[in-house]
Amino acid sequence: MLKIFKVLCFLCFFVTQIKAQDLPQNAVLDSKEVKNDSLYLIKDFPEGVYHTYEDFLQKKAINMVNAIERKTIFGYKSIPKDVLVDHAFFSWTKNKIKVTDFFAISYNGNLYIQQKYFHEYSVKADKNQDGDNSNSYHRVINDGKFFYLEGPFANAWSKAFAYGTGGAVGGAIGANLNSLKGVVFDVKKKEFNFIRDCKDLNLLIEEYKGNIIDCTEKKIDITSVRENVDKIIK
Repeated sequence: MLKIFKVLCFLCFFVTQIKAQDLPQNAVLDSKEVKNDSLYLIKDFPEGVYHTYEDFLQKKAINMVNAIERKTIFGYKSIPKDVLVDHAFFSWTKNKIKVTDFFAISYNGNLYIQQKYFHEYSVKADKNQDGDNSNSYHRVINDGKFFYLEGPFANAWSKAFAYGTGGAVGGAIGANLNSLKGVVFDVKKKEFNFIRDCKDLNLLIEEYKGNIIDCTEKKIDITSVRENVDKIIK
């Protein structure tokens, strides 16, 4: 009888040790799950419109996608629903009036954010970056640790000076100052960051523990921006 008792005690001790060894593994799994929750994915945002940033953060959409459609930036022409565009206006289908009062719109599996908030929530160093269509919407091109978007932007002071010269010439100069730039939206920080040059790109890469690139020139082409963002965003 004593022998059986000793065997049972040994088995209890053995099971306890196994459970103790399993605990760190479970803790690691839980940690990974929390980390994955910090990813911002387009598919997680329900179809509809998001009136404010707070609604967007809480994924509180109002589903009225059938009441709106996209329009081209130039010419204000209707865009077929299955055509993918990175920059567009939204309008009400019943009267063709521009949609102007929503922070973001999830439309046909894609996520768009209104341009005016790029400036409103930009970091201090980027407050001078400006587009030509504040009521237009930009599509989220890449998602993960942050949202990545693109659009034509330029220094607001340079554009103001060009437009100030007056006439068609001034308008043409002002419009031509725009260049296609990558824009990072840190959802948690409520912050837009423009990638204006190679230094900006390296700061982003460094923030997300990537491998910085050699900046032989100050300017950076949009293809290089896309490639390097893709390496750190997931």
